[in-house]
Amino acid sequence: MGEASMNVPSLARQLDGSAERQTGDTDAASGAFPASPSLAERFFEENVSHLGLPPLTVDAVRASRALGELGGLEQGVPVIVHKDTLLGQTPSDAELEGAINQDQDALYVVFGLGLGDTARALRAITEAPIIVFEPDPGVLRRVLELGPSDLSGFDIVCTTHDLTQIWPALFASRRTAIVVNTPGYADAFPDSSTDLRTKVAELVQRSRINHETHRVRARTWVSDVLANVELLCEHPGFLALTGKYRGVPAFIVGAGPSLGKNGSALLQAQKKGLVFALNSSARALDRLGVEPQVVGCMESIDVSHLLRDVSYIDRAIRAFSLTAHPNTLRTGTGALLPTWEGLAQLAAPLRELTGLPGLAVSGSVSTLIFALAQRLGCSPIVFVGQDLAYTDGRAYAAGTPYEDSRVERSEDGRSIRLDWSETLKATHRIEGHTMHDREPLTEALAWGGQGRVLTSIAFTSVRGWLESAAVVLSRESPETRLVNATEGGSRINGFEEIALAELLETLPDHAITASDLLATAHAERAPLAVSQVAEWAATQADLVAQARHTARRIRRLADATLRSLRHGDLNVTTRLTKLEAAELELRKRVAAAPLLDAWSWADVDRLMSEHRDGPADAHESAEHALHFEARFASQIDACARRLEHDLRQLATRLTKTQAHQQGMP
Repeated sequence: MGEASMNVPSLARQLDGSAERQTGDTDAASGAFPASPSLAERFFEENVSHLGLPPLTVDAVRASRALGELGGLEQGVPVIVHKDTLLGQTPSDAELEGAINQDQDALYVVFGLGLGDTARALRAITEAPIIVFEPDPGVLRRVLELGPSDLSGFDIVCTTHDLTQIWPALFASRRTAIVVNTPGYADAFPDSSTDLRTKVAELVQRSRINHETHRVRARTWVSDVLANVELLCEHPGFLALTGKYRGVPAFIVGAGPSLGKNGSALLQAQKKGLVFALNSSARALDRLGVEPQVVGCMESIDVSHLLRDVSYIDRAIRAFSLTAHPNTLRTGTGALLPTWEGLAQLAAPLRELTGLPGLAVSGSVSTLIFALAQRLGCSPIVFVGQDLAYTDGRAYAAGTPYEDSRVERSEDGRSIRLDWSETLKATHRIEGHTMHDREPLTEALAWGGQGRVLTSIAFTSVRGWLESAAVVLSRESPETRLVNATEGGSRINGFEEIALAELLETLPDHAITASDLLATAHAERAPLAVSQVAEWAATQADLVAQARHTARRIRRLADATLRSLRHGDLNVTTRLTKLEAAELELRKRVAAAPLLDAWSWADVDRLMSEHRDGPADAHESAEHALHFEARFASQIDACARRLEHDLRQLATRLTKTQAHQQGMP
């Protein structure tokens, strides 16, 4: 969000005469009298425009009538009076400072807009991001009708979906989030207050998991892409099928404990549309005698040993991500139609190569295949075996490689114990990973709406992503029908809940085969030429090299500036100016080389954590910052050198392959 909109003064000038002609109590927030109906509408439209409210919040506010009245003027502090409650009295300095002192590296969520006084007071003592959550769109409408707003420096939402959508950019790598109550709101909206705190805690946990996942896996993802990208020279991507199966049902079969309820029905689903197995459910379907048209995988650990013996692996289409383990992508002799996730550091370079975007995901292959089915135009998109919960104390369906995994509540009732199967532990141990054996106790509403089921923050993250996707599709693609036919596990809001057998009775036959999918993909898009991938790798190497050269320059400048500082050299200011310019150039260079951004993620994150708390003395602090600058630049240099080497090796190898294909010596 930017500074206060430049449109406000012009609107105020247009309405100077009109505002003065109104009668009634004055509005201390704007200095004007309460607006007439027509003037209120003009204020409302201008404020909606310049505040940049997100889509669902705008929809909710437009659909509401204004609620609450301006009051409290006799005390000299205007507030919104709603249901006999004063909303927005000025919070005490002690309350605000207490919130700030909880953590110096937090994002703040203000519960309740009022007239904006709490948000303004908070902004006066922190530069951290501030989100204002107004639980009642009618109250928000009233505030927007009162006069030109000066709140464009804040993100204002009144739906948890919009909160979720703006969260990643604002939270970034912050440690936590703190909810600050605008006076009056917790009493007036107790349920919303509880729900918001729960949602914020969930978003913080999800952000930490995502951050940790990127820290641990980002370099592996890049390495795997470089090992797998040449496969695009033999196979068109799965996204060649975009829009080719509109109205065809897609059945996405997870490995949840409830899968066994639908074995016989899934045999019928093969005739009704496209059945997508996941790498975790492929064996269970094999045991049930179900042969899916597609198997999906984005697992970065090697699961080739769990797939190679699946009876249909050579007949199904393998929709495997380029970020999956290279051994996994080369398992099976059947058709491979690669895909990839929409992670910015990977999707942008791959889009430059292929012209195709990546798929939105949330750390689960189920979300990858959901996005893939949506891109194909499928409807309904049906989940089967997608428990997103530990149903009946089990983690996986019978017939899966991990079926022996069990879950139980701990004695204290605050956590759950996980007893993973030996196969699961051994599979992760190959990659040097150790499975956790305890999680915080989390529950969710059960499928069908009766009772609750044990779940986890990882499942909650996936469920939240799917629920947000349902909201977006309801707006942008209302013809797409979403169905949860799991018949167990947790509810997914925004999805119909129907038994699979009942749903199948309403669907016509399509009888689409894996061969049909493959033929359509090849008709729509040819594999890439080897020269294209070689040139792409060389270009990416050049971009990384430019960042590396800039990092080396920063290291030299930081060392020279440090020497000048220690010797009292008058040139230190000039050197600092040059260093600042070089830092800006490095940011641009890394932005232009997103593969380097991902490759260096863990190293940069570690350095940033070490640098977080420096010395208080100004001189020592300056030296500390310059030391850090030199270390940071050296780390980027080292990362870039290794990545550039791998990219040039790939380009050289592909160039030799092309020469061999052309019969050149």
